[in-house]
Amino acid sequence: MTQDRTTLRRRHGVLAALLVGAISVASLPFVSSAVAAHPATHARVTATINIGEKNFDEEYIIGDMYALLLGKAGFATRIHVLGSNAPQFQKALLNGQLDLYPEYTGTGLTVILKRPGIANAARAYTVVKKQYKSKFNLVWLAQAPMNDTNAVAVTGATASKYGLKNLSSLARAASQLSFAALPECKGRPDCLGGLASKYGIHFKSVTSVASTSLTLQALRAGQVDAAEIFGTSPAIKAFGLKILPDNLQKVFPADHIAPVVRGSILTKYPKISTILNKVEPYLTTKAVIRLNAGFDLQHQDAMALASQFLKSKGLLK
Repeated sequence: MTQDRTTLRRRHGVLAALLVGAISVASLPFVSSAVAAHPATHARVTATINIGEKNFDEEYIIGDMYALLLGKAGFATRIHVLGSNAPQFQKALLNGQLDLYPEYTGTGLTVILKRPGIANAARAYTVVKKQYKSKFNLVWLAQAPMNDTNAVAVTGATASKYGLKNLSSLARAASQLSFAALPECKGRPDCLGGLASKYGIHFKSVTSVASTSLTLQALRAGQVDAAEIFGTSPAIKAFGLKILPDNLQKVFPADHIAPVVRGSILTKYPKISTILNKVEPYLTTKAVIRLNAGFDLQHQDAMALASQFLKSKGLLK
C-alpha cells in the first residue's frame, strides 16, 4: 500500500518514541509518491524514472530536486523511500526497482565496495565511479562540493566532564559513555566498526535508533552521552554540539553526494546526465546545511525547499 511520503515526514512526535528495539530499518514502510512531468515545459511524458531517497533531511530534499528537474524535462518520476541502508538501495538499483538515487562516495567505498575510506574527495570519487561502472554497470554522475562525512557529537557539558577533544580522547572515556546511532552504524568501517578497530573505542552501551532526528533528540535529552551525526546537520550549530575530530584521519572518509544511475537507463535516456549534473555545483556544504535547517528546525516541506532552491539558481521556473 502506498503511503503519502509528506505525511510520514511530519510525524516527528510519533517517531520520537521509536527507539530501535521498537522499530528497525527493515520494518520501515516502503513509501512512494509520484511526481508528474512539468506541464509548462513538456506536454508529453517520455518515461517514468524511479528515484530512491534515504529517510533523512538532505536525501529527501536532493532526491526531490532530481524529481523536479527530470519533471521539467518531460519525465514522470516516482519517489521511493527505502530507509537508510545502502545495500538495500544497491539491490534496488541492480534489480531495476530503482533507476537512480543520491549516494555518498564514502558509503560507496566502504559499504558497497568494501574498500578503505579515502580522505581525498577527488580520488574517492574516481575510485567509486570506475568500480561501480565495471562491477555493476552503475554510473556516478557529477559529485557535489558538499561533504557530509559521519562524525561523533557530544554536548558541551559531556565534553567538559570527560575532557573530550577528539576521537583519541573519546577512546579513554568511551567505556563510561552511552552512544546512539542508526542501525547500520554498528558494522560500518566509517562508524562503530572503524571507531573500534582504529581507535579502540568501545562504548558502555549502544542504542540503535530509527532516524537521525532521534539520535539528536536522545543526545539533547541526556538519554545518551554521544551520538552519530552527519557533517551537514544544522543541529551542530543550533544546539551548540561539539564534534570530536577524527584526529588520526582513520575513520571518516570524504563523503560527497552524487546521483548513482543504472547504466541501462542512461543508455536509453542520456540526457539524464546533463539534467542532473546542473544542480550538483550548487550543493555546497553551507547550502545543504541551510536546506537541512529548513527541514529539521523550521519543519518546511522537502519538495517546497527543493523547488525554492532550484528556482533561486535559475534551474526551475
